[in-house]
Amino acid sequence: MGANIMAKYIGEEGDACPLAAGVIVGNPYDMHKVIKYLDSQSLSFSKFYDIAILNFLKTAFKDNQAQILKAPVKLDAAKIANASSIMEFTEEMTRKVFGYQSAKDLLDYSSSKNYIDGIKIPVLFLNSLDDPICIKSLIPFEKFANNPNIVLALTEHGGHIGYMHGIWPTSWIEYPVSQFFQSALNHYISRGSLYSGKNENMVHKTWTTKDEEPIKEK
Repeated sequence: MGANIMAKYIGEEGDACPLAAGVIVGNPYDMHKVIKYLDSQSLSFSKFYDIAILNFLKTAFKDNQAQILKAPVKLDAAKIANASSIMEFTEEMTRKVFGYQSAKDLLDYSSSKNYIDGIKIPVLFLNSLDDPICIKSLIPFEKFANNPNIVLALTEHGGHIGYMHGIWPTSWIEYPVSQFFQSALNHYISRGSLYSGKNENMVHKTWTTKDEEPIKEK
């Protein structure tokens, strides 16, 4: 769930975020609710993802079991290996390893919806309404309405990071992504607010939705 991690990071960093802009595709926003949703599905495409994610987690545990069981908490290897849902796996292992009282506590803390207010750089969020994982009801529309630094783009189709088109299907997602980054770059350049600092890989930026001149920092 890289989209959720990236959105959370940008929001947590706020004004200190070293990135100049960001694009978040297929973000679930609410980790607790999305996992409850996936675990509750039976005969649907969403169940495919639920099974795939759970199997991935179990495989990761099996491959690293010796190291994980060294954690200074009591873990039941059998319960972890036999977990029948993502939520059960999270409850039996992940939340214990990271010191949370419950799986819900961990997932609520990890949900990027709680950090969207803190985003201070231009960010494009792109979600499809037929996404079998990141369903429409989890999109925090009010957060987007109250933060001028972010844009929410919705498509009727696209699935979970699919966005295919053409007779011989190829993904079109790179086009709006590159256009957004180019627009952000052009904005910074036009305002004279991009320059290299001591770290040649870092970019200094000044982002504003108003027309005033950016503050020149020393």
